[in-house]
Amino acid sequence: MIDDYIRATMTQNQIPGLSVAVVQEGEPVLVKGYGLANVEHSVPATEHTVYEIASVGKTFTATVTMMLVEEGVISLDEPIADYLDNPPQAWYPVRIKHILSHQSGIPSYTDAQNYWEITRLDLSKVEILALVTDFPLKFQPGEFSAYDNTGYYLLGLMLEKVTGQSYGDLLRDRIFAPLGMNATVMNHPRDIVPHRAAGYRWQHNQLVNKPYYSPSVTYSAGGQLSSVADMVRWEQALCSATLLRQSTLDQMWTAHLPKHGDDWEKLRYVAGLGWWVINYGDRRVVSHNGSILGFASNITRFIDDEITVIVFCNLDQITRPDAIAKEIAGYYCPTLAKLALQPPVEKHS
Repeated sequence: MIDDYIRATMTQNQIPGLSVAVVQEGEPVLVKGYGLANVEHSVPATEHTVYEIASVGKTFTATVTMMLVEEGVISLDEPIADYLDNPPQAWYPVRIKHILSHQSGIPSYTDAQNYWEITRLDLSKVEILALVTDFPLKFQPGEFSAYDNTGYYLLGLMLEKVTGQSYGDLLRDRIFAPLGMNATVMNHPRDIVPHRAAGYRWQHNQLVNKPYYSPSVTYSAGGQLSSVADMVRWEQALCSATLLRQSTLDQMWTAHLPKHGDDWEKLRYVAGLGWWVINYGDRRVVSHNGSILGFASNITRFIDDEITVIVFCNLDQITRPDAIAKEIAGYYCPTLAKLALQPPVEKHS
């Protein structure tokens, strides 16, 4: 039945290839690929197919940040400006916790008017941040919530300054290598990556290869490659609190309400720390979507039901990969199938 649902969904959305993992009570019960990882060479998608996962990678950035918090190296209440070279004056009130919970007020560089003009250019980090450094905050930190890629870009710079390692090396040493996530790396189109999927989009009713999208514009805001087989290892580490204490994970998976906003009961979702907390009544559910040219992704953790679903696909015009994940989860837990799907997180890339 799950195979039938996934194939029907792929047909309906004209998805070339898709890989899925379902982890129940810490054990994988479905790890499989469907369709084609590469259409031109007729390469099947498998559980080992490597996709660009975009903002799902923010969960890695947040995890390494919280590892340093546990170790006493940094504090959530510290200003991010303490770790930046020549930050604009407007950013001085922004704390690390504001960035993790999308409450910084810093404008997202992906919203800049000329953003799509520069995505094909390999720019420096200074040039990327220059898209927003001259703008005021959208609101005072902690007052409201707005999805923000700039803040997660800044976390990468902070992590490099604190540890003396490159962001990619830090993730490798602290997360990927210890967990055996050997296929999970920072993306660069020039690199030879075994099992790399090609990314696609539909244009004028024709499937085309995705255009070049520079890794300089993703970085710590979502610049990773991974496979669902690797993400099973990631999920198992979350289940067993391997990398972080359970109390820290609970803090990350708790809704952090801004000062000015509705009560939790009235909200559809609220940012935790590195995750989005989805309001499904008395159920604890955390999730993150990813969207980038040529690819869409999602990880959704139904914590109380002990079910996690990971969905990666090589088409960027899938606006709700989280909807696919929830539908799949319903096959393993009928109660989840009865829950109404919540609307998407705005600007969830």
